Amino acid sequence: MRLEPAPTAGPAGHGLAADDLARLRTALTALGLSGPRPVLVLVGGASSIDPAVADALLGLFRQLAPLLDDLGITLVDGGTAFGVMAAIGQARHDQGARFPLLGVAASGTVSLADPPPRWTRVQSDVGASDTTAAAGARLDPHHSHLLLVPGDQWGDESPWIAAAATCLAAGRPSLTLVAAGGQITRLDVREGLDAGRPLLVLTGTGGTADQIADWYRHRIDVPDLALTEAQRPLIEIMDLAVAADRLPTRLARILAT
Repeated sequence: MRLEPAPTAGPAGHGLAADDLARLRTALTALGLSGPRPVLVLVGGASSIDPAVADALLGLFRQLAPLLDDLGITLVDGGTAFGVMAAIGQARHDQGARFPLLGVAASGTVSLADPPPRWTRVQSDVGASDTTAAAGARLDPHHSHLLLVPGDQWGDESPWIAAAATCLAAGRPSLTLVAAGGQITRLDVREGLDAGRPLLVLTGTGGTADQIADWYRHRIDVPDLALTEAQRPLIEIMDLAVAADRLPTRLARILAT
């Protein structure tokens, strides 16, 4: 199954209550980010990526960075200085790219010791936790924007990532790209698919990405991720070994309209 051009995600804010969605939109506006714009959501491994895979992903992202500029894409991810998030930040920095790179992180899981140039937090409900962990995970210094959302557990950010992408796309094409990953990646994948967002899976990267490919090809269940046949048309599989040749063309076809 191949993804068709010009896919759009489902109703804005899937997974968030109406009040949270309103606060999200206010925060995005405060960051100077608004739609409609094509959006790429990057999810995947934050640790335990094979070094050879990590090197290949960094090279691939360096290749993609100028294309993301040309297509006017905003990229949304988890914002920390690890795994695929660090790789896309490094690639953006190395190539001198200017596409908005928005990290969305639960405030209680990260440290603000080195925030990106532009950051804000989604205003919590009165009485809700709104702290930032002093000893939390490092943020990637090469992201251009950061959005702190309520929560103090890994995975609390997942519905906010999906909703931010849908709000920013505002009817323009959007896509989730997944490489490697573990349990949190499976949450991110589920949120994106539930929002109707197409998913492009880089196989050969390990973890969740390869597990999804096994489900797609061999009907092998993915732990903690209940995929359905109704979601199959949203999913495309691409091997990392051919991604340098094929992924730029696919991204241009999917996200340029």
